[in-house]
Order: sequence, then structure tokens, then C-alpha cells
Amino acid sequence: MKVADLPYFVKFIFSCDDGYCFQTSNFDNFQFIIDNTTNEKIDSLYIGQKIRIKGIDKEDSYEIYDIKIRHLFDNTDYHRYGLDSESCNCPDDNEWLFSILISIKKINP
Repeated sequence: MKVADLPYFVKFIFSCDDGYCFQTSNFDNFQFIIDNTTNEKIDSLYIGQKIRIKGIDKEDSYEIYDIKIRHLFDNTDYHRYGLDSESCNCPDDNEWLFSILISIKKINP
């Protein structure tokens, strides 16, 4: 089954120390996350990995320094309430199953 055919996906939040934030619960948006080493779209995430997020106003390089799996609820309606201070301010239109917070820091190219 294609990921695009699933009713829910994971919400990925890339949150930077400098306030920059990118989030998606749409698998197609992963084409914009590029591994600095291979220059290819990513198929895994790990601490110490260096990435770029293409198609945004800037294309800085970032290093992943922490990964947290969050919002493991038995009811996805719980995701609709409250404010997540570690998430982006932009709305996410897709329903999501749980979230993964990827903490990143800007690095020199």
C-alpha cells in the first residue's frame, strides 16, 4: 500500500534553535528534505545527520541533535486541542497518528 493511500500519517516537526520551523504530515513533502552528504532526499533520520530543507525562502544546512516521539494517544482527536509550544505556528491540515519532533541547529555550509 502506498503511504499516500493511508488515512493517517506521522506529523514530523523540524524545529530549529533560531526559531525556524518546518512541519508536515504529508509524505510528499519529504522530497524537500535533502541529506547534505548524499544530496538525495532522505529515507531515514538520525542524530548527527546534516540536512537541508529545499523550497523554503532560504536553504540553510542543519544538524539533527535530538529526536522525540510524541503524542502517542489512543484517540487522534486529542491532537486537536491545546497549543504545542515545540511545534510550528502554521496549521497542519492533515490528520496525523503521532508526532516526531526533530530538533535541529543551523550549521555553516
